[in-house]
Amino acid sequence: MLAGVAAALAQVALGLGLVVAGVALFFVATPSVASPSAGILATAAIAVGLVMVFGPWWWRLTHDLGMERQERIRSQERAEVAAHIHDSVLQTLTLIQRNSTDAKKVSTLARSQERELRNWLYGTTELDAGESLTAALERVRDEIEYLHGVAVETVEVGDCPVDERLVALVLSSREALANAARHSGASAVSAYLEVEPHQVTVFVRDRGKGFDMEEVPQHRRGIADSIVGRMDRHGGKAVVHSEPGLGTEVELVMPR
Repeated sequence: MLAGVAAALAQVALGLGLVVAGVALFFVATPSVASPSAGILATAAIAVGLVMVFGPWWWRLTHDLGMERQERIRSQERAEVAAHIHDSVLQTLTLIQRNSTDAKKVSTLARSQERELRNWLYGTTELDAGESLTAALERVRDEIEYLHGVAVETVEVGDCPVDERLVALVLSSREALANAARHSGASAVSAYLEVEPHQVTVFVRDRGKGFDMEEVPQHRRGIADSIVGRMDRHGGKAVVHSEPGLGTEVELVMPR
């Protein structure tokens, strides 16, 4: 380690020496058009010196920025995988456990989860680009009603094609509806979709028992990862409003 530091200091010192020598050559030799060799030599010395002084710093900066970007991408990918597993596998296992005495429903849930996992593993998207946003939300509504036996009321104002950002919005809406169906105790939940020129907003509401955000256990990552985190990763935002006894409202906003 000391040898590396010494070598780096020697390189910087040599680079500074070349820069000083090049500048001195300009002033001492006073290169002219008739004799340009001194000017060329001075310029070369300054250039090499600057590279020796600032080259290692520039390389380290570039390398660190590249590593930081790669780590950020990996972190986002891990978060997306965790959110997907939570939304699909873990929820399905919970439903299977709750319906363990109903062999037909358990079999249906298992087949449905197998198809979804295969599509996800082999790159088939859950929503097609260009699909109607209202149609996608209505499909989510039907899925939640079938899986959880809770009525879901949807109101759509406007429509637009689904893109990558709106896929994240629909998936976050599905998680919010699933949470309401599982935990609120309400017999019905609602989703309100509004499409505006500059953004798309979804409100998921229930009149159930509500909860205190501060009391949500740390290991329960549905809201943090599958709703708030997913929206944030795609440039949107999610706000959860809930109070014990007063129900819950999840506001999802995604720029277009």
